[in-house]
Amino acid sequence: MAIDVTDATFQAEVLDRSKTVPVIVDLWATWCEPCKTLGPILEKHCDATGGKVVLAKVNIDENPAIARAFQVQSIPAVFIMQNGAVLDGFVGAKPDHVIKELVEALLPGGPASMQSAIEPEPENEPEPFVVNDDFDQELAALLPQVKTDEAAKARYLEILETMGSADPRTAGHRKKLTAQLF
Repeated sequence: MAIDVTDATFQAEVLDRSKTVPVIVDLWATWCEPCKTLGPILEKHCDATGGKVVLAKVNIDENPAIARAFQVQSIPAVFIMQNGAVLDGFVGAKPDHVIKELVEALLPGGPASMQSAIEPEPENEPEPFVVNDDFDQELAALLPQVKTDEAAKARYLEILETMGSADPRTAGHRKKLTAQLF
């Protein structure tokens, strides 16, 4: 399943949706030749999952805030989102068989070798606050920019919202943001 995502729909279509199914975010532009090769390959393999893996296509020329949030410097750029966080990603076109393996690895019971490559969560250990994301690092990198860069501030707030008030780290990051802004 492939959907076109905009700056306005990113929260619902990517972050929220990634809490129930893996979402592959394809950042592309009409002028990008490798994007024209990679896009159909991603669509084909995501469509083959019957909705178990969703492809979110983002035209970076029309949606610059998303590109800034991912700090994209080259396209095509692809990010795998799961549980509201970036699980993995790559830049540049990849061959069909690599994309097929990547998408299959995101399915329940996918090939073990690919699952280990994309850092699966441990099985049989349901813990509510397992820190299995890069939010702390990303927030630390964004913090010095939040006062002068609206995109950095927006991404910082987006991460805090994704973490939620139940995450024990959220309050500390909110204090740091407040101190930086005021």
